[in-house]
Amino acid sequence: MKTNTMLMMTEIVLKQFVENIMLNIEIVPVEDKQNVIVSLRASEFLKESTLLKDSYNLLKEIQHVEEINDITLKWFMPVKNNNTEILTVTFDDEALATINEISYKDIPQASTQYIKHKHLD
Repeated sequence: MKTNTMLMMTEIVLKQFVENIMLNIEIVPVEDKQNVIVSLRASEFLKESTLLKDSYNLLKEIQHVEEINDITLKWFMPVKNNNTEILTVTFDDEALATINEISYKDIPQASTQYIKHKHLD
């Protein structure tokens, strides 16, 4: 099940982006589902709104992966020559099920966790 989820996540990310932006995928089993953490590389010139749009597009695809309990997207970009986590967005399965009912602008309020680094925007 873990391998299948990893393959599906990789396929979703590669389908959404022209370049390979995936840094890592972590999968933690939780009962009969899994918590998934996807680490992604962002350009140093991206704004919060762009990352929200990209996250939204990924979440719309990820919602169809039934094995997911929680999904966390971690965006990293270079800040003073260090790879820095600049945005973290987590959706539990209930919040993820409502993704089609919201806009990308609603992600900060609709997510179960939203952490923005001071260097973003």
